[in-house]
Amino acid sequence: MKISPSTSWRLKDTLYRLALGKCKKCGNIKFPYQKICEVCGSLDVEKIFSKGTGSLVDYTILYQPRDGFEKQSPMIVGLVRLDEGVNIVAPITDAEPSKLKEGVRVEAVFRRMRNDSYNGLIQYGIKFRVVLDAGNN
Repeated sequence: MKISPSTSWRLKDTLYRLALGKCKKCGNIKFPYQKICEVCGSLDVEKIFSKGTGSLVDYTILYQPRDGFEKQSPMIVGLVRLDEGVNIVAPITDAEPSKLKEGVRVEAVFRRMRNDSYNGLIQYGIKFRVVLDAGNN
């Protein structure tokens, strides 16, 4: 996917922060943020931002990554349950697969995702890493 600098700027809340939608009517929390609640259909949904911490539910290792991510192979992708109660799929960084296990505490970090050779833009985004000081070792 090629993203221009202007598109990257317009999508900064989506690309660079974990924007959640919290329904004021039923309390449902959804990632990514949507203006309409998928549970009750309410339009009274506020945008909130995750603290960026959670627990690893499960993970897999990709040995054949998508186009543009070849230099990151093998890539660890995890299912993370945020402390706000939402599950998201995200890359796991700075981790040895042998150290990963269900329930390990993780935190969001800002990392380079890839270089876009089309327009020279370096794309950054959210990945998760194991929290070192949370008794995970």
